[in-house]
Amino acid sequence: MGDLNYRDAAWLGIVVGSMVAVMATFIAIFASGLDSPEVTSSLRSGLVAGFTTAVVVTTFAYYRLRKTTRSGRDLGAIREQEVVKVRAILAIIEERAPDSGGDTWSVEEQVRRDRGVLVVDLHGLDAPSAAALADRLLERRSDLGRLKLVTGRGEDTHPGSADPGIRPAVMQRLKVGAQSAEWQMIQKSSSVTLRPMGRAPTPKQWLGRFAVFVVPMTGAMTLAFRDLAGTGMEEQGMTFGAAAGLLMTALLSGYRDRSA
Repeated sequence: MGDLNYRDAAWLGIVVGSMVAVMATFIAIFASGLDSPEVTSSLRSGLVAGFTTAVVVTTFAYYRLRKTTRSGRDLGAIREQEVVKVRAILAIIEERAPDSGGDTWSVEEQVRRDRGVLVVDLHGLDAPSAAALADRLLERRSDLGRLKLVTGRGEDTHPGSADPGIRPAVMQRLKVGAQSAEWQMIQKSSSVTLRPMGRAPTPKQWLGRFAVFVVPMTGAMTLAFRDLAGTGMEEQGMTFGAAAGLLMTALLSGYRDRSA
């Protein structure tokens, strides 16, 4: 979100809203019957659904941008500080890493940013050192956020492959301690990403978000379901739309901060 500006947020809402409008229009046409499709009413329903989606997406994006802007944080500097912090935390692992022909595992080379993701590459470690690294990360969880650990596939495929014992050793440690450390494990064939489960909002934060979203969300959904309900059912559609808008606003207001 740090590289996103208000114009980008507006375009995001327009693009997503347009996609929803097209899909909703076709769904409404099929629902009305292909023998005598109600094109006009289907198009109106699609436009309302698309507009509703665009309002919700744009409002949420603007809210996140405004929150980031008000914090006055330099995201580039913060990301660099995160790399430095992780290197300092894992410096103790560098001291115990095996020396394989003079090519020693180094935090300066193996802890880095890769396309915005904070990566710890375990190539060059042996299984005991990798297990110690996982324990160190769990021990310092309060100082860490999202991390990607490059473990290798756990098998010897070529001379540059990681020690095949690394992945089992790391996974064993993380399966025991990741949940209690409030990390979600996202496993891939040669890596595992530790994603913070996130902090639940305080009651004050929840109320603030609800106040921001409730008018556009509830208003847009009330109008959308009024048109979708059709002639003679406008009142029921508006009631259902308002209730759905309030429910969705309450759920959206409770999103967790996964940055830590």
